[in-house]
Amino acid sequence: MSVNEVKIKRAATAFELRGTGPPSSRTFVLGDEDHTLGNALRHVLIHDARVDFAGYCVPHPSEPVVHVRVQTAPKRGSGTGGHASGGRRRGDGEEEVEGGSLTAIEALKEACATLSGQCDLVLEKLEGAASEVRVDRERMDRLAEEDRMHEEGEGGEEEELMDEDEVEEEE
Repeated sequence: MSVNEVKIKRAATAFELRGTGPPSSRTFVLGDEDHTLGNALRHVLIHDARVDFAGYCVPHPSEPVVHVRVQTAPKRGSGTGGHASGGRRRGDGEEEVEGGSLTAIEALKEACATLSGQCDLVLEKLEGAASEVRVDRERMDRLAEEDRMHEEGEGGEEEELMDEDEVEEEE
């Protein structure tokens, strides 16, 4: 490792759910993430009319975690006086807000799905406009798969990576 390289430590946990109050209010701790994902999720969440508050923070630059806070709005006309008054447990283990309001967990799941769809759309458009982007993505996918195999101990012999000229010749 050279002098200018920084070894980024891995987060202790990949995901943590914090909060014990009503299910409409939770903090999610996402490991090995930073401002990129935090701000994107916040942006998608605040555009949902059912979300009262969405924010994020990175507690410290040397910690590879981002905290995402989500508070959802009570269902209009639910008679709770503007506040969710607890919830009941559903069959899948999540709590449901009384009156059928959106829980913080459901809001985050929907935001993640929306963000993933937006990223897929942008990537599809970019790959259509520039074929080298598709070649680069395929190479990165192979590298990621090799890393997963290496981490799981199934790596055995690692394949040599093809350089860009070899990839272009195959097409």
